[in-house]
Amino acid sequence: MSDQIYAVLITLSDDTLLLPNSAVAEVLPLSVLQTASGSADWLLGYCDWSDKRIPVINFEVLNGAAAGESGKRARIVIVHSLNAHLQTGALGILTQGYPHLVTLSREALVPQVLRESDRPDLVLSRVAIANHETAIPDL
Repeated sequence: MSDQIYAVLITLSDDTLLLPNSAVAEVLPLSVLQTASGSADWLLGYCDWSDKRIPVINFEVLNGAAAGESGKRARIVIVHSLNAHLQTGALGILTQGYPHLVTLSREALVPQVLRESDRPDLVLSRVAIANHETAIPDL
């Protein structure tokens, strides 16, 4: 068994997500977003990907935080979802740039407590990587 973890760091406005490298399908420009009017504030809209209509979310707002500003580097990261609630099997997450590929050892991950605002149905755990706290979402 390998001691290496191949992952990506996804920068949000005021948080960072840590996902397995295999969870990320593609990175799209924000210009493909089709906004949804009258929807929940965390549902930004939809985008067309792989002949499917994919929901695009603001993870931070869904997790109870305030909406941050989208910078010029904002992107949509398409991630595979293991949740049976999504017929498409994927969703888009608003990010503040491209995911960063990282190779980590298990020793590099220092467990952290969940933030008081974290929804336990959305955030599996938090870890610190070199003094940088990240959230591991429940896909």
